[in-house]
Amino acid sequence: MKCNNCGWEMGEGHLYCEKCGAEIQMVPDFEPEIENSITEALSTVAEEIEGTDSDKKKADTDAKSSQNAEHGQDKKNVREDGPYGKDGTGQADKRGQENKFRQLLAERARRRGWLALALISIVAVTLATAVVMVSVYHRFSVNYQIEQARQYAQENDYEKAVDYLEKARILKDDAFEIVLMESGYYYQMGEKQKAVELLLKPLRNKHLAFEDEEKAYENIIAIYDEDEKYEEIAALLGACENESIVNHFQQYMAFSPEFSYESGNYDEVIFLQISANTAGKIYYTMDGSNPDENSEVYTAPLFLESGEYQIAAMFVNDYGIKSDIVRSWYMIHLTQPEPPQVLLPSGDYDVPTMIEVRAGEAEMVYYTTDSSNPGKDSILYTGPVAMPLGKSNFKFVAISEEGVSSEIVSRSFDFTLKTDVTVGKAIDNVVQALYKRQVLTDLQGHSTEIKGKYVFQYDTIVEIPDLGYYYVLSEYVDGDNGVKTKTGRLYAVEVYTGAPNRLIYDENSQMGLISLQ
Repeated sequence: MKCNNCGWEMGEGHLYCEKCGAEIQMVPDFEPEIENSITEALSTVAEEIEGTDSDKKKADTDAKSSQNAEHGQDKKNVREDGPYGKDGTGQADKRGQENKFRQLLAERARRRGWLALALISIVAVTLATAVVMVSVYHRFSVNYQIEQARQYAQENDYEKAVDYLEKARILKDDAFEIVLMESGYYYQMGEKQKAVELLLKPLRNKHLAFEDEEKAYENIIAIYDEDEKYEEIAALLGACENESIVNHFQQYMAFSPEFSYESGNYDEVIFLQISANTAGKIYYTMDGSNPDENSEVYTAPLFLESGEYQIAAMFVNDYGIKSDIVRSWYMIHLTQPEPPQVLLPSGDYDVPTMIEVRAGEAEMVYYTTDSSNPGKDSILYTGPVAMPLGKSNFKFVAISEEGVSSEIVSRSFDFTLKTDVTVGKAIDNVVQALYKRQVLTDLQGHSTEIKGKYVFQYDTIVEIPDLGYYYVLSEYVDGDNGVKTKTGRLYAVEVYTGAPNRLIYDENSQMGLISLQ
């Protein structure tokens, strides 16, 4: 190994040149500028972390001053004593080399300490920064706000829950699930209006998916329904453009009624039907006036025959919501049939008499006996009708195939039969005959065959050819529950003799008698 300073051949293991005393370089020297830059950078980092840079700088300064002083003394000794000292043995020079070596080791140890401290400080700062960044990201993320809101909601602290959801909405303002959750918390707090307003905003913006839009309507309507704000529900649905949602909640709406016939001229009778979209009542008028809740309630199709009609209708649903009024006009042009011909005039009668009516071949005749006006729902005339006992009033009407009704024809009768056998006597005769035949167990009508008792009721007087006139009685079972049930058995009592009989019909519908005597 050669000395880098004088070129002297050195033995292995020497740290200083034996000739010139120069230090042997075991590793390459650092560039002074690079070394100073690294030292300053690491010192600055250490000073910021430890906060004790002033004391260390002072200590370094003192150490350098001492080093420089010793170095200067060494140089002085070399100049004064020569390379081997005053005595020529080189002892002074050796001591100088040893001092320099110790100073070099101390400097290197100090550098390594600062470097390790700087590295540790950098790692610590990096880790702390990472922890802070993760914590900041976590605290300001949407998921974190939602989780915190849920935790506070479980503790019934909805105000804090809402605060966190407000932050979440700021971070992600288009998330409907956050709006829905926040609306629910406001509802739990009793602030229903705020709950509704939160849901109305995304509906107005019209950017919701179908399922989210449906949830919004469901929640708003549920709140309104709870407070019976049915007008608000109707207005909300009226502005909804989603037909599926409107149909789903249509029970809250009152659509205008619909007519089964369009306005116009007709040459036939019309059975006009009026329908509504859901449960409620339809009010109508037939003279063109505005209907209200005091008008006629629609219960069955309106029968429109010859004439002019102006129908106005309004629907009110079960929630009290009213529809708009709708109108329709109808002009019915039909030929009215001739009124039916009643062959028997009104008057007093003392013998059984049949009432006979005639009408056109294409017309049907209907009649009533309770003073009401006849129509298609009345009794259909199929043949002569026996005049009932006492006073009676018949009304007849003829109806054409087109459904046009004629004028009504009325007849009044007072039929008094000159006989000692009254209707009451005829009933008693039947009861006694059945009792004698042991069909009844007593004269009150009881029987072992039934629960309750048999009762008999007068129907009419008929003439049986070649046999005379008879009271016709129908048999009923009067049950213990007070309900009367018709058995279908008929009895005939001769009006003058009072003889009781069973009344039967053969296969040709001809009447026959079975005597009970």
